[in-house]
Amino acid sequence: MIKVVGIPFETEANFLRGSALAPSHVRWHLWGIDEYSPLFGERMPEYEDVGDVWTSFDLPPSHRLSSIENRLSEYIRNGDLPLFIGGDHTITWATARALREMYGEFAILHLDAHLDRWDDYGGRFSHATVMRRLEEEGFEVGTFGYRTVGAREYLPRHGSMYDLSGAYEFALGHDRLFLSLDLDVLDPSEFPCVSNPEPMGVKFGDVLNLLKALRGKLLGAEMVEYLPTLDCSRRCGSVAAIMMRELLLTLKSHPST
Repeated sequence: MIKVVGIPFETEANFLRGSALAPSHVRWHLWGIDEYSPLFGERMPEYEDVGDVWTSFDLPPSHRLSSIENRLSEYIRNGDLPLFIGGDHTITWATARALREMYGEFAILHLDAHLDRWDDYGGRFSHATVMRRLEEEGFEVGTFGYRTVGAREYLPRHGSMYDLSGAYEFALGHDRLFLSLDLDVLDPSEFPCVSNPEPMGVKFGDVLNLLKALRGKLLGAEMVEYLPTLDCSRRCGSVAAIMMRELLLTLKSHPST
């Protein structure tokens, strides 16, 4: 069964706030789009929306993430394929670790305008440090579409700048993948409602074409960093909802569903 889990989480390290509102807004926008996907030639599959995993904003990020990781076992059972809707990118510390506890080892396909490999950015646990923390935990992470490198970040072993070249090869080299999709990987002309937009991003269609290549490989996926607080026209919310539809269809093709 495909399970949708909202994680309304963000830290004070964000340049702009509001990503914690994204799960509810994406669900609302989902009512306004067609269930049929021209990309896959199918309608959106059945799924169970199990609600949101809330944590107190007053607690340190590490405590909140540990709580989320522990509570995900209440929402996801062995054999489920989760789609997590963030929230900021810090949630991957909890989502990836919870899935590894359930399913064993897998690689992370990370689509993002940023490397997220600072050692400290408002603390050791933030949206800008999360991939470094996961690599320290032994995860293999391929980062594609990044367009900026922080002064104290390192380049990924697997990855490409500005586009998704190499992402197909990374996906083909792994039978078990978790997709971590930061919506700021998209060009700001297509998706401006993010905390840290970077020019020269990838196109929406390029991400959709990659999803077609991921069918049958994903143990789960997440979509993060949409800021409804910036979405005055509601345009980005519709784009995020369409992306959710395509992610659900990508998960649908896994043998366990």
